[in-house]
Amino acid sequence: MTAATQSGPRQGRDLLPMAASLLSGLLTALPLAMLAAVGRERGGEEATFLHLVTLVAGLAAVSAVFALRGTRPAFLRPLNSGWSMVALAAAFGVVAAICVSGIEWYYLSTGIISVAIFLLVTWSLVRLSLGLYFASSTLGSVSGSLVMDQMGAFGAIERDISLIRVAGALLVAAGVVVVRTAK
Repeated sequence: MTAATQSGPRQGRDLLPMAASLLSGLLTALPLAMLAAVGRERGGEEATFLHLVTLVAGLAAVSAVFALRGTRPAFLRPLNSGWSMVALAAAFGVVAAICVSGIEWYYLSTGIISVAIFLLVTWSLVRLSLGLYFASSTLGSVSGSLVMDQMGAFGAIERDISLIRVAGALLVAAGVVVVRTAK
């Protein structure tokens, strides 16, 4: 039986992975708000393409760092070396730079932020049940989205954080408690 499936009190061992899950959810609101802005300006297909290109560039850069520090990726040749990952990151970085011409440069960060989200997700999922991960990350996503709406982030329609919207977020928080403590 794995640590994630054991019953009984976990004595706080879930707190850090739950916090990472919550953070991954909070962070999700930022690249999504940026993607929406690119979509409004250039269309959904181009926003999606920009996001995927920057995501691959970021993932290749992270793999390159690990590989060059001695942890080789378990990919097949030629993608199992640090230098091939550097080349991949550079190639996708050039494509991303071409895609972002004419719009704000910081939209390049959508994929990079998603790399951080994926790292948090992976780290959390090996330590939590799937239900607890989704409950925690959903709370983060709802909370982050409320903040982005309040700010009218990246040209989106501003929507105030009302009492009823906060109550909705509190219901999600109550769901996290139920998922965590129910047997």
